[in-house]
Amino acid sequence: MSAMKSYLIFAGTTEGRNLTEYLLTQNARLYVCVATEYGKTLLPEHENVTISSTRLDSNEIYELIKTHQFDCVFDATHPYAVIVSKNIQEAAIKANLPYYRIIRPSTALTCTDNMVYVDSMEEAVEFLKTTTGSILATTGSKELHKLCALPDYNNRVFARVLPTAGVIAHCYELGFDAKHIIGMQGPFSEALNEAIIMHTNAAYLLTKDSGDVGGFMEKVISAQKMNINLIIIGRPPEVKGYALEEIMNLKF
Repeated sequence: MSAMKSYLIFAGTTEGRNLTEYLLTQNARLYVCVATEYGKTLLPEHENVTISSTRLDSNEIYELIKTHQFDCVFDATHPYAVIVSKNIQEAAIKANLPYYRIIRPSTALTCTDNMVYVDSMEEAVEFLKTTTGSILATTGSKELHKLCALPDYNNRVFARVLPTAGVIAHCYELGFDAKHIIGMQGPFSEALNEAIIMHTNAAYLLTKDSGDVGGFMEKVISAQKMNINLIIIGRPPEVKGYALEEIMNLKF
């Protein structure tokens, strides 16, 4: 009987959770890293799964790898988590450990008049400074502070964020009041997006290209139906990797 394989997974995405569930069916021992306590609650409880929500830099990831002697590492972090992904890859290379990047395909879109593509949150802010009207920000809490550079941001911006105590407290610290904080767990349906757009009287919907599993197309369609402007922060250049379905067909 072959020895049980041991895998390190950096999750926090739907792909990471699905990969965890799949590898459990392969009689593997898993060490899964997520960025938040909330992320831990989304993963399966199992005797062969150890879950950590401690944020690690490249050296700390390397030490973790050396301590546990994993067979390989899976990077299923968010497409926009460039620094985290770089740290994982550097640690894996340093430890001479096979590294597999799980990529999420971008959504193919036909650009319309109501779409504006930008390369970063900073660029989105500069564009929005030239506009008026309410903004529904669906880009999460990590870069929410950058929207504070907008004049009258605490009246213009409605932040849709995860409904965790820490995230909500962070929004308050930035100057957002209860009326401008929408604490909900996505992804969201078109109908719910449209209801929120109507409730906030949003003229702009700010989003990242989070892919089909991240509810991106529902945002696009909702913005089009409600005849509002869509500000899309494009993805960073993606490293080579594998779609989740490809990973499941590989032999490790």
